Amino acid sequence: MAPKRPWAQRTGTDERLMRRTSLDEMTLLRLRRAFHQRIGAMSYLEKHTLSSGGTFPRFRFMHTIMQGVLTDDEQAAWRSYIDHSPRDLDEMCRGEYPIGPYIIRVMSALFGVKVDFLLLGSAPAVDRVGASIDVWPMQDAK
Repeated sequence: MAPKRPWAQRTGTDERLMRRTSLDEMTLLRLRRAFHQRIGAMSYLEKHTLSSGGTFPRFRFMHTIMQGVLTDDEQAAWRSYIDHSPRDLDEMCRGEYPIGPYIIRVMSALFGVKVDFLLLGSAPAVDRVGASIDVWPMQDAK
């Protein structure tokens, strides 16, 4: 039987994510709940438009949720971790600044979904393992 709240499940990278970003478990749960509630409230046409667009509209969708959930201090800690300014993030949301693979993995880990949502526009599937948040993901394989 599937859990009623799949977004409430911890992923394999949550500990490292919380340690590196200074976000706590409740903040991660609030982000994930807000994300799944927003996705669930969208019409089929809105979901289709979001999934068929490029990476930056999906990044903007996730970034908007972050701005609504995180406090100013949490947003500052997040930006410090990813080493990007508010201007950089705004440009990513508009498609004027490249969104690198590392940002895609970290955003996916933060929201607890597979990278396929942000990268390819697939339906947002919960990721129990969690995307690697290491700059060089192959270092985990050693």
